[in-house]
Amino acid sequence: MTSPAVSRYATLWLLVAQMMVALPVIEVLPVSVMPLLVLTLIWRALIWFGRGVWPSDLLRRLLVTLALVLIVSSFGLQFSLELAINFLVTGYALKMLEMKTRRDALVIAYIGFFVVGAGVLYSQSLLQGLYLLLCIATLVAAIHAMYSPVDESSIKGSLRFSGSILLQTIPLILALFIFVPRLGPLWAVPWPEGDAKTGLSDKMQPGDVARLSQSYELAFRAQFKRAVPPPRERYWRTLILDQYDGNQWWQSDLLQLLSQFPGEIDHESNWQSRSPVSDGWWQIELGSYEYEVLLEPSGRQWLPVLGPAASAAVESTVLRTLRLEADKPVYERRLYKPASETVINNSISMPPWLSALNTALPAGVNLQARSLAYKLFTEVGQDPLSLGRRILEYFHQEPFYYTLSPPLMGESEVDDFLFTYRRGFCEHYASSFVFLMRSVGVPARIVTGYLGGEYLPEEKVVRVLQRDAHAWAEIWVEGQGWIRFDPTAAVAPERIDLGLDEMIEQGGLLQGQIPLAYRFSQSGFLKFFRQGWERLEYRWQKSVVQYQQEKQQSFMKQLFGTSSYYWQQVGVLGALLALFSALFGLFTLYQKPRKNLHQKAWCQLERKLASKGFERQAGEGPKDFARRVQVEDPILGAKAISVVDLYIQSAYSDNQSLDATIFDNLIKMIKQL
Repeated sequence: MTSPAVSRYATLWLLVAQMMVALPVIEVLPVSVMPLLVLTLIWRALIWFGRGVWPSDLLRRLLVTLALVLIVSSFGLQFSLELAINFLVTGYALKMLEMKTRRDALVIAYIGFFVVGAGVLYSQSLLQGLYLLLCIATLVAAIHAMYSPVDESSIKGSLRFSGSILLQTIPLILALFIFVPRLGPLWAVPWPEGDAKTGLSDKMQPGDVARLSQSYELAFRAQFKRAVPPPRERYWRTLILDQYDGNQWWQSDLLQLLSQFPGEIDHESNWQSRSPVSDGWWQIELGSYEYEVLLEPSGRQWLPVLGPAASAAVESTVLRTLRLEADKPVYERRLYKPASETVINNSISMPPWLSALNTALPAGVNLQARSLAYKLFTEVGQDPLSLGRRILEYFHQEPFYYTLSPPLMGESEVDDFLFTYRRGFCEHYASSFVFLMRSVGVPARIVTGYLGGEYLPEEKVVRVLQRDAHAWAEIWVEGQGWIRFDPTAAVAPERIDLGLDEMIEQGGLLQGQIPLAYRFSQSGFLKFFRQGWERLEYRWQKSVVQYQQEKQQSFMKQLFGTSSYYWQQVGVLGALLALFSALFGLFTLYQKPRKNLHQKAWCQLERKLASKGFERQAGEGPKDFARRVQVEDPILGAKAISVVDLYIQSAYSDNQSLDATIFDNLIKMIKQL
């Protein structure tokens, strides 16, 4: 049996749905494929308007081949998530060029649901969730339009049906979300190599952090349980850069150290561990702050922590540099709780190889800076703390400037910065400070991470942007361990106390600019609205997106008070299944058949005549009913016969489409009875 043709009304719904569901994954599509997809959409729209022709079978095959070539040339033959999504979206678009029957339209609508699911892989924000829900509603409305009678095709009717269906599914969605076991994926799709998003890099050249400060992308959120640190104490430690080649800084890894210091690192635990190591590493005590971090996807392994890391979080490692590193790159939001302990004395007895690592400098570079270091060292003597404070005084007393637009330095970038340009961002000051300390044999290193963050007091949440990226320094002091020095505080203390944006607003940053959109969002009602939305977003991420197995088990234990986790779920799901089956059966049993427009009009006519004392008898046809009314009331009967004749003409016409003029006249005559 041939499938019925799809109506123009349903086709319009599918075209709208196709544009909507493709938007969340459009950034994944390569530039070479975009013209083909746009061409497909325009071609199908021209057919809908009656200005285009259907492509031949040969032309459709050529378009499919072209699409395959473009996708493979962009991603290669290695299977990846992006490759699969591109095949899905491209096939979804090309299928529209052969859609003529209802069966084809259903296939397209079902593919649309899969594309909606692909959008979830790239963003689980509240706004994305609401938009994808709208996409699902549009697809359901398109399916409704496929089966709607021609005389009942209306946007309002399809939207009402779609909304009704979605409202009915809400209880089932909630039940399945809360009680269905949170299992890991049955298979894994490889991510592309090097697919790291905006964020700190494990290598730093002058200007890297300054460029990152132009980004308003969210880095992470931290929620505190009790006390919240003031802005100047919010040093979010992420990376430790202890290797320098005269041009850039980078952080050491275990394999590099084993080859750099053969035989001196006797065990892997000398560098990394999953638990606090007390002998020779550090001593810890309970800290002042207890918090958890919701980290945005970065494609990197490093985990920001407030201050030096004392011990590892779940599925992470703590390194001797007192930072945390995840076991695998973070490709989706991660919620973790750093240890509440803090480091009080770290690496009291620094081994010779670690001292050599943190004092190493390439020969023959930045000779002027070396001379300055010896001069300052001579002034203060052997104490590293005194030397550190003297360097900060030098930055403060000399005409140095803090700028978002640092000049391009030469090969001797430290010399150029200290003696020629004297303008730079935080990494310039941290790099120069560490170089000066190392020049006189004091172990020193650069720490990169974030400073400050916007505080939302209602949730006790600190919201940290990539714009809050910062670099500072640490020096080694015998008997005290690593001590933090922030050279930026000597040049621009308002950066530490106020934050970058407020510093720019007050004119404290050279050549700094805030985008107009962000400046606008910081004023009045818009700031209140933005912060309110941010609170909702955080609750959504923490309570819904991060509702994983551990949280589910905790919830089930609170609900039932026992530990038989899986049996509880089986019992609850069984009861819910029985309940929903019973409700569905009752709904199906007592559901009244829907009336079309002509049936509604006839019922209205019967009510009018009944109000005048004329009830239609069982089995009595429309004509017979009107004639009986005429016998008893000739004037009313004549009008009734005219109405019935018009009703028969409209309801039983050979035309498949509704004649709006005749039907409107029918409704008017019924109202005038």
